[in-house]
Amino acid sequence: MSTPISHLLQQAIQHHQQGRLQQAEDLYVQVLQQDPDQFDALHLIGVIAKQRGDLQSALNFLGKAIFVNPSQPKAHCNLGACFQEMGKWEQALRCYESAVTLQADYALAWNNRGNTLRAMGRFQEAIDSYTRAMDYQLNYPEAYLNRALCLQEIAEHTLALQDFSDVLRLRANDIDALFGRGLSLQLTFQYDDALTAYNQAIASACKPTASEAASSSMAAKLASIYTNRGLVLSRMNKLDEALDDFLQALALRPNFVSANLQAGHLYRALQNNQQAIVHYQHALTHCNDPSHREQLRFHLASLDGISMPASAPQTYIRELFDQYAAHFDTHLQTQLKYQIPQAIEKALHSTGIAEHPYCLDLGCGTGLCGTFLRPISQELHGVDLSNNMLAKAAERSLYDALVCDDIVHFLTHTNRRYDLIVAADVLVYFGDLQPVFQQISRCLNTAGHCVFSVELSTRDDVYLQNSQRYAHTQDYLQRIATEHGLQFTYSEVTIGRYEDDQAVQSLVVVLRKSSAGNGSGSH
Repeated sequence: MSTPISHLLQQAIQHHQQGRLQQAEDLYVQVLQQDPDQFDALHLIGVIAKQRGDLQSALNFLGKAIFVNPSQPKAHCNLGACFQEMGKWEQALRCYESAVTLQADYALAWNNRGNTLRAMGRFQEAIDSYTRAMDYQLNYPEAYLNRALCLQEIAEHTLALQDFSDVLRLRANDIDALFGRGLSLQLTFQYDDALTAYNQAIASACKPTASEAASSSMAAKLASIYTNRGLVLSRMNKLDEALDDFLQALALRPNFVSANLQAGHLYRALQNNQQAIVHYQHALTHCNDPSHREQLRFHLASLDGISMPASAPQTYIRELFDQYAAHFDTHLQTQLKYQIPQAIEKALHSTGIAEHPYCLDLGCGTGLCGTFLRPISQELHGVDLSNNMLAKAAERSLYDALVCDDIVHFLTHTNRRYDLIVAADVLVYFGDLQPVFQQISRCLNTAGHCVFSVELSTRDDVYLQNSQRYAHTQDYLQRIATEHGLQFTYSEVTIGRYEDDQAVQSLVVVLRKSSAGNGSGSH
């Protein structure tokens, strides 16, 4: 006589709850031999398959369970978790929707739904889903943590910090909450508090042994924390301590691209180019992201002079200035003693350039040139690659239009024509200026002017400096300007800024478009 199904299920569930998966599975199989459509056995054997990482088998059993009894929300939730683990976000979302439709107060399903929406980049919907989870389950640390991480994605760091605090209220040494708290503090320039949070995260971690380090998820997490703490220490100008952290991260994860990149940056800052190249090369070897690989090749080119690219990668410029935007003006004016806007304004006055109906500020940044361009412009447009810089420019209320775009792409595709084009400290990110000058000439009205600055080369026509900015000779500029119908009417060597207390020689130039210049159009 066979053992009753109820007894087999009871035993199987006990084994399952205590982690004895094989014994549990054997008993679920016995149940299915007696009743192939027994819902609990189908459902729970699917759960075991998921726990083992056999997602295809899990999908099979969970799908059968739902076919037998589609009214069970847990089965839909577990099926969603399988799809989520496979990166099949739409299918996962449909499963979670079914689960919460069947059981509106199913907190886990709301939380998992939020995770799927976050992975899809639908951050506000994800935040709402986490909030629903917390409506139905008080003191739900996972939902607080996930909502905080989502708020971080949309730069709502004040709200994220509140959620991280709630996680830590419930789980005092939660390493993910401490790490997340440190990151939000870091991104809002609260470096002392960020350092404290990272210190606490490292102290709370279970450090893996050397034999575990290569595969341990904790080792990977610790490597990320050390890397971020190193970045904070670097911002605080504690370079030796920062380097120690980057090397500690690499001891845990030798092929960690981010730590190798930051170690390369720091060795560059310490003028140890040989070690910088070693770390950039190692990062490049293990980097799979095409845009990051492009940046790494650019960093290497600025040190070894081999295979100089035509311009800096757009992703590098965008990331650099998105991070820089909040303290850009202060850093330029107080630490770098930045003088380019003043030199551009002087060039305008010296050449008698007064009112121009239509003006374009290329690489406008936070709008430092807008203050003197606005009074002489009937219409003033600004273009920049960094949305964060443009947000700062918008706060000045000087521009009639602000566009986030690469300057060559903008010039190539605009139908507008301008009387004055300004490019202050932006051509330093272009080596080959032929396409830039070609499009400037096309977009200028006859007798229109272009005022720009470059860093002055005392060697090759164009070369990529260690600072990762290009330098150009005046002869090179005159040659390509002439090719595109642009005449030099003014040039002056000036100190554009200071780097490591050394003056950086810049050249400010005014070009005038002759009637022979290319391009035609209308306002």
